[in-house]
Amino acid sequence: MAKKTFKVETVGQALLEILRERGIECLIGNAFTSIIDGLSKFEAEANSTLRPIMTPHEQTAVTMAHGFYAVTGRPQAAIVYSTPGTANIAGALINAYKAQVPLIVLAASSAVTDDGSMRGARDIHVQWAQESFDQAAMIREYVKWDYELRQPAQLESVIDRALEMAMDQPRGPVYISLPRDVIAEALDAVTIETPARREVANHRHPDPTRLKEAAKILAEAKRPLIITSELGRSKTAVAKLVELADAGAIEVIEASPVYANFPADHPCHAGYVFGSAIHPAIAKADALLVIDCDVPWFPARTKIRDKAQVIHLAVDPFFSNYPMHNFRCDVPLAAEPEATLPLLTEALRKRIKKTNVKTRHQTLAKRHKSDRRKWDKAALAEAKRTPIGFQWAARCVGDLLGPNTIVVNEYPLDPRFAPPTGPGTYFGASHAGGLGWGFGAALGAKLGAPDKTVICTLGDGSYIFGVPTACHQVARASNLPLLTIIFNNGAWDEVSNSTRNVHPDGWAVTTGHFPMVSMGPPPNFEEIVRAFDGHGERVEDPAELPAALKRALNVVRKEKRQALVNIICQR
Repeated sequence: MAKKTFKVETVGQALLEILRERGIECLIGNAFTSIIDGLSKFEAEANSTLRPIMTPHEQTAVTMAHGFYAVTGRPQAAIVYSTPGTANIAGALINAYKAQVPLIVLAASSAVTDDGSMRGARDIHVQWAQESFDQAAMIREYVKWDYELRQPAQLESVIDRALEMAMDQPRGPVYISLPRDVIAEALDAVTIETPARREVANHRHPDPTRLKEAAKILAEAKRPLIITSELGRSKTAVAKLVELADAGAIEVIEASPVYANFPADHPCHAGYVFGSAIHPAIAKADALLVIDCDVPWFPARTKIRDKAQVIHLAVDPFFSNYPMHNFRCDVPLAAEPEATLPLLTEALRKRIKKTNVKTRHQTLAKRHKSDRRKWDKAALAEAKRTPIGFQWAARCVGDLLGPNTIVVNEYPLDPRFAPPTGPGTYFGASHAGGLGWGFGAALGAKLGAPDKTVICTLGDGSYIFGVPTACHQVARASNLPLLTIIFNNGAWDEVSNSTRNVHPDGWAVTTGHFPMVSMGPPPNFEEIVRAFDGHGERVEDPAELPAALKRALNVVRKEKRQALVNIICQR
């Protein structure tokens, strides 16, 4: 095994060399002391591929690393300052953890020494006040692994351990704390193995007996149904799901999709489920194949048939990091969907009757066309409505999309009217619901795919939670132009809808008054982007929306400036 030696001056510089050698391309966030000094050395020598991206807020750092990985499949490093910085990333880490997104968080921590015996010893007030008994404790439940660097000899082992833990299935974030004096310690050179002798086994295949059981259930079912949310994290898995759906003429529902999981124009695509909505096909199905989906239905609102058989396919089909996961599972397939779907398709073809498949295909094709006609009619019915309707707004956004467009959506965009154009073109919020993910994730997507046009669709609440001034600053400073579209209805729709579901005859519904839901007059968000040399427009007339969106998109594509369209929407 080959070894590489790098001349360095500090442990911090050695850490950066190892990160670069292990394929980390971006260090995103707020750097400190010896890391800043090491990055300066890299730039002075002009020999580094490690790109520093400064973010004015730590949440933006983690959401950008999340978005970068979602687009590229390559994990990156976010860097934060001590306990306050760690506290600032909690919501973003929860999202990454539940969405199985690997990334490395590097966090400063107080120096171990205070007597001046080591460089980097405590010499400012915060080195005492910011020290905690267990810095990682505040986020430990939402990382796969955490560790504090203790000595220079550990560097290679710590980084390699972090990467293998982050990338092992189910994937997720990891956290490394870096004491100030440890990373400032003098070091002449660092020697590491290249490439790393640490490989992660990612292709996990299903139990053959369970696979046969699943194929038999699907082959004998009269109304089989597939439900998925996150299959599309693997672009190649989408085509394999299409093959399975075709082989059995099986309907596919996307439940609060986090990715583009199935082509919307395919006859087997039966639509989407968002929020607390109910899809009628779930209650009618006699066999359900749940793929990479944590919540396929709501037991309190949807009752599946007693005789229906349920198959769950995922690396962790029981979602063991959820305290409760009370969904029926007759056949668990604990394996990677990408590796399992071709095997399941082959087994299904051997068992299913071709006449059944042909008849079902014809039925599904008719239903597919009928549904799309209804959706189109519903959107056009809002073409003259003010305030602007969500369906019309989504349809106008859909007209912007093409094969080189990526959409990052945090809640309001309805894919019925703006369907993804293919695998890897749509990314939705984690089901953990930590608001403020979308804007930073869109910046990360643009960082990872600079040749793509990135459109970020947000609710007004999501925009506010996303520390928008920090995001606009990053877009300008790091040359990451994107189009941000805000569905501004001046209220927490999810909260009011949830209240209606729990208390349908309660005071809020009967009086029409929902305290602490309305945000008041819709802000002029378009003025914020202008402060960062961007293009901003406010749209209240539905007839003016298509042209406004096209103008903004033109600014992003041709002028290479960020743009924002503030759509005043109906509550």
